[in-house]
Amino acid sequence: MKQHLALTLLAICAVTAHAALAPADLRVEWLRDPLTVEAEKPRLSWRVEESDAAVRGQRQTKYRVLVATSAEALAKDSGDAWDSGEVASDETLNIEYAGKPLASGSAYFWKVRVWDKDGVQSVSTSAHWAMGLLNADDWKAQWISYKDESALHKDRAKLFLPPAHYYRKTFTAAKEVRRAVLFGTALGLVDFHLNSERAAQDYFAPGWSDYRQRAYYRAYDVTKSVQKGSNVLGAVVADGWYAGYVGYAMLVGYGPDHTGRNIYGKTPALLAQLDIEYADGTHELVGTDATWETSADGPIREADLLMGESYDARLKDSTWCAGREPGEPYLISDPIPTPTQQNFKLPPVWKWQPAIRAEDNGSTKAHFFEPGVDEEREFGFQKPAKLVAYTAPPIRVTQELSAKKVTKRGEGTYVFDFGQNFAGNVRLRIAGAEGQKITLRYGEMLHPDGRLMTENLRKA
Repeated sequence: MKQHLALTLLAICAVTAHAALAPADLRVEWLRDPLTVEAEKPRLSWRVEESDAAVRGQRQTKYRVLVATSAEALAKDSGDAWDSGEVASDETLNIEYAGKPLASGSAYFWKVRVWDKDGVQSVSTSAHWAMGLLNADDWKAQWISYKDESALHKDRAKLFLPPAHYYRKTFTAAKEVRRAVLFGTALGLVDFHLNSERAAQDYFAPGWSDYRQRAYYRAYDVTKSVQKGSNVLGAVVADGWYAGYVGYAMLVGYGPDHTGRNIYGKTPALLAQLDIEYADGTHELVGTDATWETSADGPIREADLLMGESYDARLKDSTWCAGREPGEPYLISDPIPTPTQQNFKLPPVWKWQPAIRAEDNGSTKAHFFEPGVDEEREFGFQKPAKLVAYTAPPIRVTQELSAKKVTKRGEGTYVFDFGQNFAGNVRLRIAGAEGQKITLRYGEMLHPDGRLMTENLRKA
């Protein structure tokens, strides 16, 4: 009986020592693991979750935040950047960092320990954040573009949909890489690539802004993509809000010469800076400048937020951003088939030319129109007054939907009904002859007879 009682007491003690609360969903400035925090004293937040639903009336009574300059230090419970100590509080939102000054571009690792109403403590998993480029002189890269000698588009009755431009730069990482972060932005929209892979799965980067006042930039942790030896950093840049069609501007005749496009400028531009930290503590920067090269011969022949995209798969070259030794030709990434293998073709030959500093495209002036405004403005490159970290979550795919119904409308014409309205794009697998054109139209409703309704898209 005594032995049974002892076991029972041990079991009760074990249950009592189990924390009823657990901190989760750690955020900095309301973002999960952000890489471009610019606040001098970032605000830290978390949620407390019940780990034991049977215990009623639980609450956080104390917390302790640890912030470290390395994951290793944090694992040892060393808050070498900030140790808040035990703070008697039930607050979980906007706890202001109060540690050592935070360094531009540096990474920080943190976790939080909380105590429940019974004084039992529980610790979160670790999270991290990195500081953005806090000072203007932290940007060593130059704004670059392609040589654009075309006249500003003036014909409102005719769409102007230029191709996306591809940029690339070969560089060598001479030593083992500890950390690599890519900071980048564009006057337009940009997708960054490194060694034939996209740096992130974001859409519409870097985001819409009044480009003459500010441009948003983003950061991408590309440590796993930078290889010792030869690398290629690339970018695909399109008009976006900067030079493309915006909102209903074409419908009502806003912009230079009432065209509805080029609201902010004529020629998109790119700014990117890769910060490589080697294992020995040294750093190397790879930034945009006139040593980059650019091409407009890729498969994206037209790209516009409103008017859509034209993609010519015959021009696809998966090696355009593949790693190579400086001066060597770009090679086919897959093994070369034997001459007898059917359907084998060499990649298309793109013409590459040196990129230029964006300001070297010179001045382009035109009359700008909007309600109450009719004035001459400059549409050549104008450096944004400041660069600001993008402070919202990135736009990414969150869900995949299958068509609920497919209706044939005629020979080669089908309507795919997804059963709901949503923002997204289509993944389509189809077999056909080379050069065959496939057209995708989007709509939010159907006419009573089943036709796709596009009237509410107006001139898009």
